[in-house]
Amino acid sequence: MISTHPGACVSLRPGPRCITVAEGTGAGRDGWRAAALVAPAFVGLCVFVIGPALVSAFVAGTDKKLTGLDFHWVGTANLREALADPDLGRAVRNTLVYCLLTVIPSVLLGLLLALAAERVTRGRPLVRFALFLPASANMVAMAVVFKYIFDSNPDGLANTLVGVVGIDPVDWLGDKATALPVVALVGGWRLTSLVFVVYLAGLTAIPRSVHEAADVDGIRGLARLRHITLPLLAPTTVFLAVFVTVLTLQTFETVAVLTEGGPLDSSTTIIYYIYEVGFKGSYRIGYASMIALLLLVAVVLLGAAGALLGRRLRTAREDAAAGTDAGAPAPAVTVPATSGAGSSGAASAAEGRRS
Repeated sequence: MISTHPGACVSLRPGPRCITVAEGTGAGRDGWRAAALVAPAFVGLCVFVIGPALVSAFVAGTDKKLTGLDFHWVGTANLREALADPDLGRAVRNTLVYCLLTVIPSVLLGLLLALAAERVTRGRPLVRFALFLPASANMVAMAVVFKYIFDSNPDGLANTLVGVVGIDPVDWLGDKATALPVVALVGGWRLTSLVFVVYLAGLTAIPRSVHEAADVDGIRGLARLRHITLPLLAPTTVFLAVFVTVLTLQTFETVAVLTEGGPLDSSTTIIYYIYEVGFKGSYRIGYASMIALLLLVAVVLLGAAGALLGRRLRTAREDAAAGTDAGAPAPAVTVPATSGAGSSGAASAAEGRRS
């Protein structure tokens, strides 16, 4: 009999000779190897993320200015000022409007593009590559291009297009009514590409047996989208909603290049306001750090809420699959039977979900 417990004698053949397994030798080597592989990433995380975050949290409680070395501890004075700052309140409102104009359209359009790209048979790699290009583009360079497109001159591309239908030239980036929507349009253009990629991966991950069962049941078109595709993509949708919202809260490049926060701060976002406070004018890096700390707390809470919701959706889907295994109907994905083979098709769909 062969025993592989640490320190035990391993006998390969009858006789007194045996091989002793050293206790913890393999596990120890694997542990050191894993630590060596993780160490560079951990050091980079400490140097470039955790360290600056701790320094910023300390500076947030001081009156530190970027132009001087002296500073004093002011405690919660910066926090009280931030809560009563009307300019910060305007930046928060602009950011929320920007999120509404960006997150919802980009998620919906990204889903539609993914559904359409999945049905493409000829030139599928080329179509997917073209739709992915905006996600890989440099945002500063693209913002410069869009600045020329939305130039206020009558010869600008946007004004030329609206002039075809008889509309007078519009000062797209110099009017309070259009500046923020144009910035949101540029940001949403790139985010839609990111959403498309994630949704396409989610659609690819749906088992083929689920679609085959739907074909047997005669479930096609909008019915399949409603009862099968969208429920299975629910965790992906939650992730994308949180992910895209976090990205929009960090918007800086498009605002800095297109409008610089104008006109009259109508397009100033939270990140751009932090830049103005800390690196322009008064150079109040302490107050800017306090605003950044508040934004970090909001992002962490948003991420935690999204993770909790995503976990609940996954748990509900697993419970539904377990209920189907026990003979109970699955509440998460309901496939209505429209033909005589409905029962066998639903069983195949449940089997696809388990896989």
